[in-house]
Amino acid sequence: MKLRAWRRAAGAVFILGLGLSLYGCGNFPARPEAPALYDLGLAEAVGASPAVAPAKLEVRAPSWLATPAMQYRLDYRQPAQRQVYAESRWAAAPAELLERRLLQAFSVPPSAAAGCRLRLDLDEFAQVFDSAEGSRAVIVARAELLSPRGENVLARRAFDLREPASTRDARGGVVAFRKAGDELAREIAAWLASVDSGAAEVRSGCRR
Repeated sequence: MKLRAWRRAAGAVFILGLGLSLYGCGNFPARPEAPALYDLGLAEAVGASPAVAPAKLEVRAPSWLATPAMQYRLDYRQPAQRQVYAESRWAAAPAELLERRLLQAFSVPPSAAAGCRLRLDLDEFAQVFDSAEGSRAVIVARAELLSPRGENVLARRAFDLREPASTRDARGGVVAFRKAGDELAREIAAWLASVDSGAAEVRSGCRR
């Protein structure tokens, strides 16, 4: 009798342990979903003057922008703190995305033997919340028109783009950044056209 009771107790313990193990296996925390990836889309060509259309184009960024993290700032609460969206990321670092978009806008060939170089240094590329109700995509950059060889700066210009976001989230910021990228291409085109019409030495230095 005692042996049977012991066997029944051991069986019950085994079944209970098996049930608990199966319950535990079925209740592991779910794996987090992969973050949504965004880019700046394809750009339409802009009408830059052929005389100073850049033969080469480069966009550079400081170390804190050399990451695919989608950054934002709460200017109304913590203006000096950068934060990132946990569930959304850029498909590449902002400088690379912006460079590809400008290359498309200006139809810059993969390689060119002559013509000036356009260098753009990013100072800011973040979604900035001025209040809890609204935000803007902010692109701040410095452009230099360089001679075909060397570091001779023929012209320079600063750009400050601020495009309101329609929604208070990453998706709204992406749409605003696309619009800001288009506006940046148009402003650069207008600047290159003014350089072409105003300085003979720049025109001659940049002519293909």
